[in-house]
Amino acid sequence: MKRFSLILIFAVLLNCQLLGQASAGFFGFGSEDKGKSGLDFSKGYDLNTVGTFSGRVTASPRLAENEQYIIEMESGSETVNLSVGPDTFWEKKGIPVKVNDEVTAKGSRAQGRDGKTYLLTQKLVNRSTGKQLDIRSDRGEPAWSGRSAAGAAQMRGGIGFQGGGFMRGGGMMGGGGMMRR
Repeated sequence: MKRFSLILIFAVLLNCQLLGQASAGFFGFGSEDKGKSGLDFSKGYDLNTVGTFSGRVTASPRLAENEQYIIEMESGSETVNLSVGPDTFWEKKGIPVKVNDEVTAKGSRAQGRDGKTYLLTQKLVNRSTGKQLDIRSDRGEPAWSGRSAAGAAQMRGGIGFQGGGFMRGGGMMGGGGMMRR
């Protein structure tokens, strides 16, 4: 038992030495993950951590890990990294945001393994320009997944096929049925 305790203590100390900082998870992460948040930007939305931040943009939107666009902002004395969707979504639907714009963002707050604060953004308002963007539904479903409130509204009348479509008329349970014409 004494030998096992010594090995365990040695492993924990070695792990702390290799990491150089605390991280989420047991025994840390490999060197290829350094500088990464470790967050699942598409599925990691937690309704229990939803909050609103207001502040000034300190860095232009940039493509970061997992094809996500991140906007860095200062809110009070805190730096918050706003996750505003993957490149395919942001480049098509994104709103103009530049350094020193005043913004308000609502979303799910998360602490990354890299020690940074992230907001998986639900709604972004650029108060400097008046532009706003709904990025997720109230339940946190990403607009780019097709399951968001906007996606659901589009699906109520079919999913874009001309002259009919899958689940037209409310789907199989709503009197429509598949491939109704």
